[in-house]
Amino acid sequence: MKKKPDTVVWDEEYENYIAKLLPYSSSQSGPVIEVPNVDAFKKKGIDKVSKQFKAELTDLQQKIKSFVAEASDTQKVYSADFKFEPIVGEVYFLYQGNKNTFLSLIEPSQWSKKHLGTFRLNGEYKWERM
Repeated sequence: MKKKPDTVVWDEEYENYIAKLLPYSSSQSGPVIEVPNVDAFKKKGIDKVSKQFKAELTDLQQKIKSFVAEASDTQKVYSADFKFEPIVGEVYFLYQGNKNTFLSLIEPSQWSKKHLGTFRLNGEYKWERM
C-alpha cells in the first residue's frame, strides 16, 4: 500500500477517507485552530477575586472592631452602679467613683468626677458611645 501525503486524511484501519467525519477542517485552506489564552483569563479572574476578597475581609474586620467596641461599652455600662431605670433614647454619663463606676444623669461640666464616657441606650438595649 502506498503512503498517502500528510494533507490527505486517511484511516488505514478502515481504508477510507475520513476528512468529512472530523469536527475540524483538515485542509490547508481551512481556518486556523487557535488555542485560547487561558492563562490571561485565570490571571484576570484571580486579580478580580483577590481584590473582592480583600475588600470583604477589610469590611469584616471593621464590623468585628465595631462589634467588639459596642459589646465592651455595653458591658461597661451594665456593670456600673445605677439606682434608676434608664430610658431608651436618653443620654447618660459614665463616671469613675471611689470604688466602682457609676451611671449618672449629671453632665461632666457640672462636677469634677472622672468622666469615662457618654452613652445612649438604644432600642435593642445596647449602649452606644456618643
